[in-house]
Amino acid sequence: MTFNETQQKRLEQLSRAVTMIKRTQEQLPILPALVSWIRIVLLPFCVWAGWSSNYSAMFWLCLVAASSDYIDGWLARRLKKSSTPGKTLDILADKLFLSVMLIFLARLGVVNMLLAMIPAWYHITVVLGLLVVSWSIKIPVVAITTSERLTIILSYVLVLTAAGTLAYPDKSIFYKITGVAQILTPISTLFGVVSYFRFSRRLIQRYLQ
Repeated sequence: MTFNETQQKRLEQLSRAVTMIKRTQEQLPILPALVSWIRIVLLPFCVWAGWSSNYSAMFWLCLVAASSDYIDGWLARRLKKSSTPGKTLDILADKLFLSVMLIFLARLGVVNMLLAMIPAWYHITVVLGLLVVSWSIKIPVVAITTSERLTIILSYVLVLTAAGTLAYPDKSIFYKITGVAQILTPISTLFGVVSYFRFSRRLIQRYLQ
């Protein structure tokens, strides 16, 4: 097989892959999408509650937002309505909520600023990276590695326990878990970065084969 024939075959494979992905984008599952939007809608209310020193309200709002991250995925699987737009909305809602709340909680002094900024900037960077890749190939790209899922889970734990520390200072469990979470979360971001580099390398190697 000549070089031109090989290149033509790769372009045909890429075209079929793009067509298949676009078919999954035709419809955005309404119910899971509405649940994902809960995190985006509740974000300003969480910040306002914390800014107003209504820490109890902030904690419960954060708990509802964190629960929505599980519920939207569960609904999509239960209804068999998983789609690329739904996954894109899900990860954007996660990243927006987590990055803002981590920075805000650090400003409130309940989380170490440096340890909060590492995962916060990680979430922002992942979103920007996915947006750049999606823009370059003209289709949404959502790549969620195992380390990425762990980072999201730990980030939610950190946000919830930090908010709980402010809301219920007499409950030492929140303080203890916050101390552990703010150490583990930045560490998990390092594994997340490595996993994305490995994922990118595998894609490049697969394309060049």
